Amino acid sequence: MASTDYRSMFDSEYLGAWDLVGRDVTVTIDRVVAGTLTGAGGRKSKKPFVFFVGKEKALALNKTNAKTVAAMYGADTATWPGQKITLYPTKTEMAGETVDCIRVRPGVPKDQP
Repeated sequence: MASTDYRSMFDSEYLGAWDLVGRDVTVTIDRVVAGTLTGAGGRKSKKPFVFFVGKEKALALNKTNAKTVAAMYGADTATWPGQKITLYPTKTEMAGETVDCIRVRPGVPKDQP
């Protein structure tokens, strides 16, 4: 029986590290839109949301991931659609706690076979 992370069973319109099932995933950017994310405690923050070809959920970009994509494809998000990026699950420190997160691998992905 395949294992399923319990967090993938909750409603979420954005990608979480658990959605990557422990592996790298290369995706093609469909569009980038500005939006607002409401975090814990109701704190709101403006972020770019990246949607991918053939995928339901968007990735809410943090500054680290936004800088990584910009280093590959330029700061103008209008040039990002059609470009490929590789996402991978990892961990980071947030509010003194180690949490799961998604990062964008630096470097343009090689074409997939």
